[in-house]
Amino acid sequence: MDINIINKLFVFWAIFYITPGPVWLSVMEATRNLTVTEVLRFFFRVFLTVNLSIQVSQAIICVVFVELISQLFSDIGMWFYLLGSAYTAYLSYKVFKSKQLKANLNLTVYNLAIIMLLSPKIWLLFPSGAVIATQLNQGIIVNSLIFAVMMLLVSNLLFVLYVFIGKLGTKLLKDNFAYLSCFLLALFSVFLLLEGMNL
Repeated sequence: MDINIINKLFVFWAIFYITPGPVWLSVMEATRNLTVTEVLRFFFRVFLTVNLSIQVSQAIICVVFVELISQLFSDIGMWFYLLGSAYTAYLSYKVFKSKQLKANLNLTVYNLAIIMLLSPKIWLLFPSGAVIATQLNQGIIVNSLIFAVMMLLVSNLLFVLYVFIGKLGTKLLKDNFAYLSCFLLALFSVFLLLEGMNL
Protein backbone atom coordinates (compact mmCIF):
# COMPACT_ATOMS: atom_id res chain seq x y z
CA MET A 1 0.00 0.00 0.00
CA ASP A 2 1.39 3.38 -1.04
CA ILE A 3 1.82 5.67 1.99
CA ASN A 4 1.76 8.72 -0.31
CA ILE A 5 -1.79 7.86 -1.36
CA ILE A 6 -2.78 7.43 2.31
CA ASN A 7 -1.30 10.88 3.02
CA LYS A 8 -3.23 12.35 0.08
CA LEU A 9 -6.44 10.86 1.44
CA PHE A 10 -5.74 12.27 4.89
CA VAL A 11 -5.10 15.73 3.42
CA PHE A 12 -8.26 15.40 1.30
CA TRP A 13 -10.41 14.62 4.37
CA ALA A 14 -8.73 17.29 6.51
CA ILE A 15 -9.42 19.97 3.87
CA PHE A 16 -12.94 18.65 3.28
CA TYR A 17 -13.90 18.82 6.95
CA ILE A 18 -11.96 21.92 8.02
CA THR A 19 -14.15 24.10 5.79
CA PRO A 20 -17.32 24.95 7.73
CA GLY A 21 -20.67 24.18 6.21
CA PRO A 22 -24.23 23.55 7.43
CA VAL A 23 -23.25 20.35 9.27
CA TRP A 24 -20.56 22.03 11.37
CA LEU A 25 -22.58 25.19 11.95
CA SER A 26 -25.47 23.05 13.19
CA VAL A 27 -23.16 20.99 15.42
CA MET A 28 -21.65 24.15 16.92
CA GLU A 29 -25.07 25.63 17.59
CA ALA A 30 -26.50 22.40 19.03
CA THR A 31 -23.57 21.76 21.41
CA ARG A 32 -22.41 25.23 22.42
CA ASN A 33 -24.25 25.29 25.77
CA LEU A 34 -24.04 21.56 26.56
CA THR A 35 -21.96 20.07 29.35
CA VAL A 36 -19.17 17.63 28.46
CA THR A 37 -21.46 14.71 29.35
CA GLU A 38 -24.23 16.09 27.14
CA VAL A 39 -21.78 16.67 24.27
CA LEU A 40 -20.61 13.05 24.56
CA ARG A 41 -24.23 11.89 24.57
CA PHE A 42 -24.90 14.01 21.47
CA PHE A 43 -21.77 12.66 19.80
CA PHE A 44 -22.72 8.99 20.32
CA ARG A 45 -26.48 9.31 19.84
CA VAL A 46 -26.56 11.73 16.92
CA PHE A 47 -23.24 12.56 15.26
CA LEU A 48 -21.58 9.13 15.29
CA THR A 49 -24.86 7.40 14.41
CA VAL A 50 -25.30 9.57 11.30
CA ASN A 51 -21.62 9.34 10.43
CA LEU A 52 -21.71 5.54 10.53
CA SER A 53 -25.03 5.13 8.75
CA ILE A 54 -24.96 7.97 6.20
CA GLN A 55 -21.44 9.22 5.55
CA VAL A 56 -19.68 5.84 5.65
CA SER A 57 -22.27 4.64 3.11
CA GLN A 58 -21.73 7.74 0.98
CA ALA A 59 -17.96 7.23 1.05
CA ILE A 60 -18.21 3.56 0.07
CA ILE A 61 -20.75 4.27 -2.68
CA CYS A 62 -18.51 7.01 -4.10
CA VAL A 63 -15.51 4.68 -4.38
CA VAL A 64 -17.45 1.71 -5.77
CA PHE A 65 -19.50 3.80 -8.20
CA VAL A 66 -17.18 6.79 -8.68
CA GLU A 67 -17.92 7.33 -12.37
CA LEU A 68 -21.65 6.77 -11.98
CA ILE A 69 -21.90 9.19 -9.00
CA SER A 70 -19.92 11.86 -10.87
CA GLN A 71 -22.17 11.51 -13.92
CA LEU A 72 -25.36 11.35 -11.87
CA PHE A 73 -24.50 14.46 -9.87
CA SER A 74 -23.69 16.39 -13.05
CA ASP A 75 -27.17 15.40 -14.33
CA ILE A 76 -29.26 16.08 -11.21
CA GLY A 77 -26.91 18.19 -9.08
CA MET A 78 -29.11 21.25 -9.44
CA TRP A 79 -31.78 19.51 -7.32
CA PHE A 80 -29.26 18.82 -4.55
CA TYR A 81 -28.33 22.50 -4.54
CA LEU A 82 -31.95 23.65 -4.42
CA LEU A 83 -33.10 21.12 -1.82
CA GLY A 84 -29.92 21.68 0.21
CA SER A 85 -30.56 25.43 0.06
CA ALA A 86 -34.15 25.02 1.25
CA TYR A 87 -33.16 22.72 4.12
CA THR A 88 -30.30 24.98 5.19
CA ALA A 89 -32.73 27.94 5.21
CA TYR A 90 -35.04 25.83 7.39
CA LEU A 91 -32.16 25.15 9.80
CA SER A 92 -31.36 28.86 9.90
CA TYR A 93 -34.98 29.49 10.88
CA LYS A 94 -34.78 26.76 13.56
CA VAL A 95 -31.64 28.36 15.02
CA PHE A 96 -33.40 31.74 15.07
CA LYS A 97 -36.48 30.24 16.76
CA SER A 98 -34.36 28.39 19.34
CA LYS A 99 -32.61 31.67 20.15
CA GLN A 100 -35.98 33.37 20.65
CA LEU A 101 -37.03 30.51 22.97
CA LYS A 102 -33.67 30.72 24.78
CA ALA A 103 -32.92 27.08 24.01
CA ASN A 104 -30.30 25.14 22.07
CA LEU A 105 -30.97 23.94 18.54
CA ASN A 106 -32.30 20.40 18.85
CA LEU A 107 -30.26 18.63 16.18
CA THR A 108 -31.68 15.15 15.77
CA VAL A 109 -30.38 12.14 13.84
CA TYR A 110 -33.01 12.90 11.21
CA ASN A 111 -31.97 16.59 10.83
CA LEU A 112 -28.27 15.74 10.55
CA ALA A 113 -28.94 12.88 8.13
CA ILE A 114 -30.97 15.15 5.84
CA ILE A 115 -28.20 17.78 5.85
CA MET A 116 -25.62 15.15 4.87
CA LEU A 117 -27.82 13.54 2.21
CA LEU A 118 -28.68 16.88 0.58
CA SER A 119 -25.22 18.42 0.81
CA PRO A 120 -23.93 19.22 -2.68
CA LYS A 121 -20.46 19.57 -1.14
CA ILE A 122 -20.50 15.87 -0.25
CA TRP A 123 -21.70 14.65 -3.64
CA LEU A 124 -19.34 17.00 -5.48
CA LEU A 125 -16.20 16.32 -3.47
CA PHE A 126 -16.49 12.73 -2.21
CA PRO A 127 -15.95 11.41 -5.78
CA SER A 128 -12.73 13.50 -5.99
CA GLY A 129 -11.42 11.72 -2.91
CA ALA A 130 -12.74 8.41 -4.23
CA VAL A 131 -10.53 8.82 -7.32
CA ILE A 132 -7.54 9.15 -4.97
CA ALA A 133 -8.70 6.04 -3.06
CA THR A 134 -8.81 3.97 -6.26
CA GLN A 135 -5.06 4.62 -6.63
CA LEU A 136 -4.45 2.40 -3.57
CA ASN A 137 -4.85 -0.57 -5.94
CA GLN A 138 -6.02 -2.85 -3.13
CA GLY A 139 -9.28 -3.90 -4.73
CA ILE A 140 -12.55 -2.01 -4.75
CA ILE A 141 -13.74 -3.23 -1.31
CA VAL A 142 -10.48 -2.51 0.52
CA ASN A 143 -10.11 0.86 -1.24
CA SER A 144 -13.63 1.88 -0.25
CA LEU A 145 -13.20 0.70 3.36
CA ILE A 146 -9.91 2.63 3.75
CA PHE A 147 -11.58 5.73 2.28
CA ALA A 148 -14.59 5.39 4.62
CA VAL A 149 -12.55 4.66 7.77
CA MET A 150 -10.27 7.64 7.15
CA MET A 151 -13.36 9.83 6.66
CA LEU A 152 -14.81 8.57 9.92
CA LEU A 153 -11.61 9.23 11.87
CA VAL A 154 -11.04 12.75 10.51
CA SER A 155 -14.67 13.85 10.87
CA ASN A 156 -14.84 12.56 14.45
CA LEU A 157 -11.64 14.42 15.34
CA LEU A 158 -12.93 17.62 13.79
CA PHE A 159 -16.19 17.23 15.70
CA VAL A 160 -14.15 18.04 18.81
CA LEU A 161 -12.67 21.12 17.12
CA TYR A 162 -16.07 22.49 16.08
CA VAL A 163 -17.57 21.88 19.53
CA PHE A 164 -14.64 23.84 20.97
CA ILE A 165 -15.13 26.66 18.43
CA GLY A 166 -18.85 26.79 19.31
CA LYS A 167 -18.10 27.02 23.02
CA LEU A 168 -15.39 29.64 22.48
CA GLY A 169 -17.67 31.63 20.17
CA THR A 170 -20.42 31.56 22.79
CA LYS A 171 -18.03 32.91 25.44
CA LEU A 172 -16.76 35.66 23.16
CA LEU A 173 -20.05 36.64 21.52
CA LYS A 174 -22.42 35.65 24.35
CA ASP A 175 -26.01 35.56 23.09
CA ASN A 176 -25.03 36.85 19.67
CA PHE A 177 -23.39 33.55 18.66
CA ALA A 178 -26.80 32.07 17.81
CA TYR A 179 -27.49 35.04 15.53
CA LEU A 180 -24.11 34.52 13.87
CA SER A 181 -24.96 30.83 13.28
CA CYS A 182 -28.36 31.81 11.92
CA PHE A 183 -26.80 34.40 9.59
CA LEU A 184 -24.11 32.00 8.34
CA LEU A 185 -26.67 29.26 7.66
CA ALA A 186 -28.86 31.75 5.79
CA LEU A 187 -25.84 32.93 3.81
CA PHE A 188 -24.93 29.34 2.96
CA SER A 189 -28.53 28.74 1.87
CA VAL A 190 -28.39 31.71 -0.52
CA PHE A 191 -25.02 30.51 -1.84
CA LEU A 192 -26.45 27.03 -2.57
CA LEU A 193 -29.48 28.56 -4.23
CA LEU A 194 -27.37 30.75 -6.50
CA GLU A 195 -25.01 27.87 -7.35
CA GLY A 196 -27.98 25.63 -8.19
CA MET A 197 -29.54 28.28 -10.42
CA ASN A 198 -26.23 28.72 -12.26
CA LEU A 199 -25.97 25.03 -13.20
